[in-house]
Amino acid sequence: MAVNVIFNLVNTNQLENAIRLELEGYPTDEAASLESFRLRQFLAGELFLGAFRPGSSSPELVGFICGTRASGSTLTHESMSQHTPDGPSVCIHSVCVSASYRRQGIALGLLKEYFSRVLRCQPKVERILLIAHEELIPLYVKAGFELVGKSSVAHGARPWYEMCLVLPPMPFEEVDPLISGGDVCSVEHLPVEY
Repeated sequence: MAVNVIFNLVNTNQLENAIRLELEGYPTDEAASLESFRLRQFLAGELFLGAFRPGSSSPELVGFICGTRASGSTLTHESMSQHTPDGPSVCIHSVCVSASYRRQGIALGLLKEYFSRVLRCQPKVERILLIAHEELIPLYVKAGFELVGKSSVAHGARPWYEMCLVLPPMPFEEVDPLISGGDVCSVEHLPVEY
């Protein structure tokens, strides 16, 4: 990645910046609303990851990915409109990078960081799903997704294609962080081949 960015969760104070990027990156018939962002961040804040350009006063949000969890193994209107906290699928709703920072590896870096965090902190997730327009399929294939086919989801005027990334099973141990004195995400049991 040519641009220096740091990855961190998007908090409620940064949602207006995120919606500006969303409106810059998607046509109005495809862009999410600020209300949708607030709900996603409230229900699944751990799945709302930002790429920030370090700045003198505060980091600038230059890209983000947001998602929710679902119980199904494919993307549907239903799975995209609700959050099932223990669902085996993560549904990515948006991958967005500021126009002035595109084609610099930020989207790919965000996706890789997102996968890493899902693997570390949400060991019961089996797959990550998204829908993409045809011209973005190569980006997602490069990130590790496989093309499933044309999606049944109609969102805006253009067709969407469903993509899936099957995650490797992760052995894990659930620990009460209040008893152990640590963060549940810090407890990992990685097999030798990782």
